[in-house]
Amino acid sequence: MHRKRLLERVSQWERPARQTLSVPTEALARSRETGTSELLRSVVQHLSRLLNTRQGFVPLDHRFGVCDFTNLGGGTSHGEVSDVEQQLQSMIERYEPRLLRATVRVCRERSDALGMSFTIEAAIAPGPDEYTLHLATHIDAHGQVLVHMAQP
Repeated sequence: MHRKRLLERVSQWERPARQTLSVPTEALARSRETGTSELLRSVVQHLSRLLNTRQGFVPLDHRFGVCDFTNLGGGTSHGEVSDVEQQLQSMIERYEPRLLRATVRVCRERSDALGMSFTIEAAIAPGPDEYTLHLATHIDAHGQVLVHMAQP
């Protein structure tokens, strides 16, 4: 599994390559840590792009992006909330394969009439070990989605 998306890898080819003759074990450990943080940054950026794209606006794939949640208008009944959770979860599973077993939960206590907050929990495997990733996400009154790392 690649740490970066295709376009991120292509842009890296344009940078001059570093030459290393022998790499000590400390450098390998640092490289692994850097690789993990690079992977996390890439996943958060991609989710942010995905969640800020409206469905139907990408000519290559009309399913890419999220539907318009502004119609909920603060009246989030249990059925509507579970529909939002399910839509977001299936979209993440389809378009972000680096996340494993993603679950989406709406945070009712942090949501208000003009915005909605939810958490994304998933496993991520930058190497042989899996880690649990916790992301906090907020949709503001303008439909802008903010994604950032959260404390478990």
